[in-house]
Amino acid sequence: MAALRHECLTLGRSVLSHLTKRHLHMIVPLTNRTACLTLPTSSLVQRISRVSPAISFHTSTTHHDLMEFFDRKDVWGEKSVPSGRPWRLDELRIKSSEDLHKLWYVLLKERNMLMTMEAEYNRNSELFPNPERIDKVEESMENILEVVKERDDAVSLLETGKPKQPEGGYVRDVLGRVVYKRFQEQAVPPHMNKVHRLMYPKAFHKENLKYLALYREKIARHKWYWYNRRLEKNKDLVKKFPHLEDKMYVEKPEEPKI
Repeated sequence: MAALRHECLTLGRSVLSHLTKRHLHMIVPLTNRTACLTLPTSSLVQRISRVSPAISFHTSTTHHDLMEFFDRKDVWGEKSVPSGRPWRLDELRIKSSEDLHKLWYVLLKERNMLMTMEAEYNRNSELFPNPERIDKVEESMENILEVVKERDDAVSLLETGKPKQPEGGYVRDVLGRVVYKRFQEQAVPPHMNKVHRLMYPKAFHKENLKYLALYREKIARHKWYWYNRRLEKNKDLVKKFPHLEDKMYVEKPEEPKI
């Protein structure tokens, strides 16, 4: 009891030291041991919060060694390792961009771990359990890229009316022909890629111009041949089915882009 009384007196002195004279009339005695204090200000709350113990913040275990690249030890040597399904597009579309960014690095870390384990199993001439896990992770990462591309295209369409990144375009190859080339990521830039510089140079030989004219004529002749074939076919259909007259339309071929 003496220790409790001493603690109460110490707390009371600390509180009284923060009170002004106009607050003293608000002290209402309850017993001869304790008192109830009613303060309009938050000074008492602030003082008590500074001395109160802080709540511990829980975080996951952090590893700073190479064991991050390996699977759990309890699955080493197992013939089968259970795994889930890949992330679907519908599930990823309802997530925020921040969640997709976090999930991307979780999948990237998982893929690095699986590829390391696969290489280790191959080094020991053992069978890697459930190799389809790598395909599931890669499918999930491809779905994330698809969702991000959809959002970027939607924003670009609202702002400029065009998609952000076109899938391809017309370029001139080594023979001088204008061909459609699908854009894709490369390990090196175009000016350092020998294969790209050979297949798609900035300039081509002028002696190819006469051959380009012949090539353009060949393409146009081929298109007009099938256009005329389609017209003859439509005429035969109209003879058999008269109600189809004026309903058969064939678009004229365009000029070659060469």
